[in-house]
Amino acid sequence: VLTLLTREHGTVGVMARGARRSRKRFGGALEPFQRLAVTWRPGRGLGTLNEALVRRSHPGLLASLARMRLAGDGTAFVRQLCVEGQGDPEVFDALDVFLAAVAEVGAANEEGLGLAFRARVLALFGASPELELCGVSGEPCPPDRPAYFDPQRGTLVSRRHGGGPFLLSAGARARLRDAMQEGFEHVVFEASEVAEARPALDAFVVAHVGKRGD
Repeated sequence: VLTLLTREHGTVGVMARGARRSRKRFGGALEPFQRLAVTWRPGRGLGTLNEALVRRSHPGLLASLARMRLAGDGTAFVRQLCVEGQGDPEVFDALDVFLAAVAEVGAANEEGLGLAFRARVLALFGASPELELCGVSGEPCPPDRPAYFDPQRGTLVSRRHGGGPFLLSAGARARLRDAMQEGFEHVVFEASEVAEARPALDAFVVAHVGKRGD
């Protein structure tokens, strides 16, 4: 049983009957993190995978356990948000870009790449945190100043209105905003920015995206 992410149909569950016996139909195409061309037949529950051909593989991704873990975490995050039967080409393309970037990323930038990808995926699903305005007053936060972030609200909250549990530097906020745009794979976080932004984004996901997945 396999789960495929498709451009047209979102996540799809399929049975690959005889996968161990038929190298002609599947070959090495059933390894994780590859882009495939597939033919499949829908069913009442699971569909049936008839053929799969590798269109893009990422050998460098399999070179380290850290890269495989990073790719797995990113793929799982997309799967958490996707709705079966509803395709989203932009999300599909973002995952494809992410996996290619993971195959090339240096060890020092692995966490930053994973963080940037999650920020981009949230933006594509319309579930981004607000990192420019106070969620209480609506006033903008100066871009060169640190700001408090409240994950329950999903916004910045000025100190005058109670602040929030996470203090994000100007750099961390700027990097997260950049990562929400196309080209997320080129955003480079400093280690200190990852340390600030990751727990804040994790808390935001638990507060908002987690509820959607329940």
